Amino acid sequence: MAQTNTLPAQVERKPLTLRDHIANAQPEFAKTLPSYIKADRFVRTSQSALIHTRNIDKVKNPASLLAACMQAATDGLILDGREAALVVDYQGNVQYRPMMRGLLKLAYQSGQIKSLVVEVVRDKDKFTHEPTNGRKPITHKVDHSKERGEAYAVYAIAELISGGIVHEVMNIADVNAIRDRSDAYKAFKANKIKSTPWATDWAEMARKTVFRRISKYLPSSTDRDALHQAAERIDDDYTFDAAAEPGETPAPTQFTTAPKKRGGAAAALKDVTPAKAKPQHEPAHDPDTGEVFDQDGPDDNDPRFADDGPQPGDDI
Repeated sequence: MAQTNTLPAQVERKPLTLRDHIANAQPEFAKTLPSYIKADRFVRTSQSALIHTRNIDKVKNPASLLAACMQAATDGLILDGREAALVVDYQGNVQYRPMMRGLLKLAYQSGQIKSLVVEVVRDKDKFTHEPTNGRKPITHKVDHSKERGEAYAVYAIAELISGGIVHEVMNIADVNAIRDRSDAYKAFKANKIKSTPWATDWAEMARKTVFRRISKYLPSSTDRDALHQAAERIDDDYTFDAAAEPGETPAPTQFTTAPKKRGGAAAALKDVTPAKAKPQHEPAHDPDTGEVFDQDGPDDNDPRFADDGPQPGDDI
């Protein structure tokens, strides 16, 4: 009787989605995240961020997504559109963007800062700047009963626990000079992309710009603490080069995306189709930047509200 050889049936494996890749990286995130952020919460929030990330379907380098998430985990920021967000650049790479709320949270968590204000000044505001007045270098009064007019300056002022005051003021020309060095803004002006945060959220970008300036003078407990790491990430918004500021060469970021020729683990990231599942509660957000519009609730920047889990208002 003839013997028939049978081969085991091949099981067709579904390609991994971006959500799957983030879930699979949870053990690595857990090694990096600060103790007050649980890895499973970070993964869920990062997966939800994909839904609000413009052009997520155009990602060409999926390894850049994991690099961006790892940068956020290293800085101790949640990708919820409030503390930090994901952005897909015009080259198809995913980038991580710390938001002002996240930067302020890190500043207070450093334990070195008593108060920190980062604001835009407008025509109808009452604003004075006295650099030689060490006790009160900046006075800013706003009348919310009338239109404030056009922005003409942006400033940051920090009162330190030690009693000192650090401040920085930039005019519009200073801010826009930095904006104009951004590759994304250049692409926007050349009609290569439809939107950029510099066009849709100028005030947010201006505040981040002056925050980066003042962060150089804020005290640090280590050479690479979370606050200063996150402040350095702001460089990615503007693509600084060595000549961006006189005498200063920006530090390279800790994580880089994979080169174009990849193999091994990177090959497993071939499929970049995002899952279509939606959360039960989707907060209002900016369709261009992914930034979540806050509702009333406790301020995450207040050091009394530690980021040890979901806060009231997070699910609004």
